[in-house]
Amino acid sequence: MKIVTVNIPESYLDSIEKLVGEGGLYPSRSELIRVAVRDFLLRELKMADTIAKYKETEIEDGFDNENFVRVPIERLNKDKEPVREFKTYKIIKRLEY
Repeated sequence: MKIVTVNIPESYLDSIEKLVGEGGLYPSRSELIRVAVRDFLLRELKMADTIAKYKETEIEDGFDNENFVRVPIERLNKDKEPVREFKTYKIIKRLEY
């Protein structure tokens, strides 16, 4: 295993200490953090795999990019599967930078 240094807020450390040691759920802070990172990675990789399955819809020919913008909106359908739709908004004023 590699050693990694992580800076975390005191409030996180206080919560970690409650879960570690005798009577705690984890034998050490390191083990708790390994479990948390593993669970996070599994969840994120599963989500990334699901997102990769999206098919981007083609923007219609003649879409007016000067006056309208399409924004992707993600939601869950009735089967709790992610669905990507697009909302079209009219541009009222462009910000100049």
